[in-house]
Amino acid sequence: MPEEKKKKKKMRMTMPKKKEDIEKVVEEVAERHGHEHEHEHHHHGDLDELLTVIELLLDSTNATVKVLDSKVKHQAREIAVLYKVLAKVVEACLASDNPAEKREKLLEALEALGAEARLATREA
Repeated sequence: MPEEKKKKKKMRMTMPKKKEDIEKVVEEVAERHGHEHEHEHHHHGDLDELLTVIELLLDSTNATVKVLDSKVKHQAREIAVLYKVLAKVVEACLASDNPAEKREKLLEALEALGAEARLATREA
């Protein structure tokens, strides 16, 4: 049984990103299946058009990934601020019957929120 699992191991493939790499893959496929392509020379223009579309889609996908990455980083900062504020509120709630200490912790929570608001305003 273990030998069968080893034989079925799949190889992970990655999409080429550069036009030269894509052209190289196309050439390799053409060499392997040259006899099929000899009869289909009129489709060469279609292949170039298809490669152009694929390249544009990859560029679009890369741009989308960059935007999403930026949004994730921004949201991670906001979540960190929320945790800081929550920690200060909990500290204020757990403070002994000392109103000055409770007030101090709540002011620290407000300060953390204000700092985030100022940062968000500068980034916008």
